[in-house]
Amino acid sequence: MLQDKICLVAGASSGMGRATALAAAEAGAHVVVAARRADACEEVVEQIQAAGGHGQAIACDATQPEEVEALIGQIKSDHGRLDCAFNNLGNIFGNSPLHETPIERWNETIALNLTAVFLLIRAQLPLMIASGGGSIVNNSSTAGLRGTPEMGDYSAAKAGLIGLTKTVCAEYADRNIRCNIIAPGIIMTEAAEAIKDKLPDLFEKLRQEIPSKRFGEMDDVAHLVLWLMSDQSRHLNGVTLPIDGGRTA
Repeated sequence: MLQDKICLVAGASSGMGRATALAAAEAGAHVVVAARRADACEEVVEQIQAAGGHGQAIACDATQPEEVEALIGQIKSDHGRLDCAFNNLGNIFGNSPLHETPIERWNETIALNLTAVFLLIRAQLPLMIASGGGSIVNNSSTAGLRGTPEMGDYSAAKAGLIGLTKTVCAEYADRNIRCNIIAPGIIMTEAAEAIKDKLPDLFEKLRQEIPSKRFGEMDDVAHLVLWLMSDQSRHLNGVTLPIDGGRTA
């Protein structure tokens, strides 16, 4: 599906990013594994190589413009092109009613969940244009599709990311660049499993609210992202795809 593609997965050290990096390598891509922690990136690359795939680790704090530029510069120097990218950044830094949300937390949430992805896309576009096109996949959330009580900062950032994705489509589709975005519901990442162990009753309540009566798995996300990055979805651009078992239906 991605044979010989140069594929960047940002936020690849764990969770959905790690699962996607492993799946992309299995699909034949050379995967650039990027995240803040160099050791965690190296561990993912070791797994890729142990399975017979190709990958390299590049440490990058995507909230820092100079580190993002260095990341893309290294990809250009090593490979001369960038075919596809999964910008998998995000975190929730707290919960509170909007009128009690500290400005410091608001700024931190926007910086990681929205601005860092903007920095990545801004750096990726020139290399993709020079490469003759490419496919970008961003990671939003169902919180970006609807108002989410006590998560106003996160919801606003993820909704903004959907708008940014559509703008990339509108501006760059004629240069053979596609930009789509997924909106996961609850996906059983390592972090979600830890929370579930502490709050089993809450997770059972949430599971019952899902029409499919199941939480998503990391491989569910990885398979969708691979399809979006591949030529199999070549006529899909500017689209937001919920992956939530029908909860937002």
